[in-house]
Formats: sequence, C-alpha cells, structure tokens
Amino acid sequence: MTEPRQIQIAGIGSPHGDDQAGWELVRALQQRGLSQAQFHLSRTPDDLLNWLDSGQTLVVCDACRGAGEVGSVHRWQWPSAELKQMSWSGTHQISLPGVLSLAEQLGQLPEQVVVWGVEVSEMSLGEKISSVVAEGITQAVESICREWAVTESVEVDHA
Repeated sequence: MTEPRQIQIAGIGSPHGDDQAGWELVRALQQRGLSQAQFHLSRTPDDLLNWLDSGQTLVVCDACRGAGEVGSVHRWQWPSAELKQMSWSGTHQISLPGVLSLAEQLGQLPEQVVVWGVEVSEMSLGEKISSVVAEGITQAVESICREWAVTESVEVDHA
C-alpha cells in the first residue's frame, strides 16, 4: 500500500511584533490546505520535543537574526553549521539548534528537517508585525508551497 508522506510544520514565536513571523507563516500555510501536513504553534523550540515523530518530515518556521536583510527569507537543511551560528527569536529559552541536537540524541529527530527563517530586527511586546517582515512571510509561504508541491508528489511505499 502506498501512503503520501506526512509532514509536521511548526511555527515558533509569540504574539508580539516580528516574533510572530513563525506563527504567521504556519497560519498562512494552513490556509493553503496542505493535505498531508499537521500544524503546530510553539512558544519555544523545546515544545517540538512533545510531538516530534521521527517518521515524518519536520518543517520549522521561525524568526531569525543575522542571516541577511530584514524581511529576507532563508532555508536550511538540518544539520547545518550555519544554523548553530544564528540568533533565533528572542523569546526562546533553548535555541532551536540545541533542541534539534537533543532530539537527535533522543532518537526523536525525523530524517528530514527543514528550517525556514524570516529575518527580523527588533521584537517588542505588543507591537504589530512590521510590513517588511510581513512581505518576507508571504515570500516564504510561496517558497514552501512550491517546494512542498514537488515533494508532496513523492510517495512512500509501505509494501
């Protein structure tokens, strides 16, 4: 029997300013109706450990700093030395690379992990998301949908 490959999509962030980037990315992807996806909103990367499934692809969406111009979109395949050098959204207690490394040590890390980041500058409590970051989110959604449309046609055979 052939089953379509499942994907877990996690947005990491908060309801404040540009730190909303990960959550808004996931909300926009939900509206696109990716049929094989399960969506999660997390305040911190360590929330990933509560529902990771090593048999499913993991896509993480988050705000990042240090990769480029504000509003730029970045994609990394885990493991990545570059990810370990990045500064992630300011509300995290444990870094995203730290959580992914821990998940790997616990045997919970999926074989394929893709991290999407939207570059942000300052994150302040209560502020709306900036227009330049909102444009980056739109660009990231289009890129993820294009990538997933190609990937979605790949099916896993469980003979």
